[in-house]
Amino acid sequence: MQLDLFTDNRANILLSIADEYLLAQDFESALSTCEQVRDEYPDNRQAAGLCAAIKTWHAELAGLESADCHPERLNEMLINLGSVSHPPLRAVIMESLVKLLQALPAADHIFIPPRFHLGHLLLECRRFAEAGRSFRKALWSSNLERGRFLAWTADAMTLGGNADAAVSLYLQAFLEDPATVDIHFIKHPAIQKLHQHCSENADGIDDDGVVAWLPVWGWLQGLFPLPLQHPPLFDELEARIDCEESPLPQLWYELLTLAEHLRTLLRDDRQMAAVRRLMKRLNEEIFTCYMQKIRGTRP
Repeated sequence: MQLDLFTDNRANILLSIADEYLLAQDFESALSTCEQVRDEYPDNRQAAGLCAAIKTWHAELAGLESADCHPERLNEMLINLGSVSHPPLRAVIMESLVKLLQALPAADHIFIPPRFHLGHLLLECRRFAEAGRSFRKALWSSNLERGRFLAWTADAMTLGGNADAAVSLYLQAFLEDPATVDIHFIKHPAIQKLHQHCSENADGIDDDGVVAWLPVWGWLQGLFPLPLQHPPLFDELEARIDCEESPLPQLWYELLTLAEHLRTLLRDDRQMAAVRRLMKRLNEEIFTCYMQKIRGTRP
């Protein structure tokens, strides 16, 4: 007996049609189709659950579109979206949230911790180039955390297929403002691996401190470059150390830059020895790793 594919798969076919209506933002047709499946197939839990979800979210979105829309309300909706697992419904809600947020004044400068920002909504929609532009625009605001948005810009580049170019932005974030970097959200596999390696091997350094040391560890691991053409002056570094004007990891990275400049470009052995003594005094453990690397004995 030949199977009637439409009859045997009728419920799934109708639900697929409902998904197409959803993606076209035709909530009423999507709901009508789901209700048809629910009525014809009472045991179909997917149809019953989807009917309820479509009703709820259609009403939520309609209410926002007809009233003043505040970022706090959009953030609340985004949090509630975590309970939506149906991909087409989630996608259309996310696109609607993007449009609603974009309609607000200075949308790129709106940020509610931990991650409510237009750039993140765009990432969720896989609009990576637009997400990167939104994060970059946020950097123009003096009120937003620079390290956080530099790293998020790099995340957008990584997800968009430009991971190699993103490395320099991660480095900039770690150097300029490591305390605000959203380190557990990082999307670059090599940066994730570097952070894990540093966390496991940096005894006595808390997680925030680990992030500040990533530029040094990244160079030791062959991931980050050093600006060898523009090294800092030794006297200035000594003065900053004595005055405690700069964080130790940043100073150590600059000493590392100067040491490598003296070793590979200028060949000033006398000053190089002085720089190395200072590096060792400030962090003997990492200095040992540095010497192992340049001698070729580091595992």
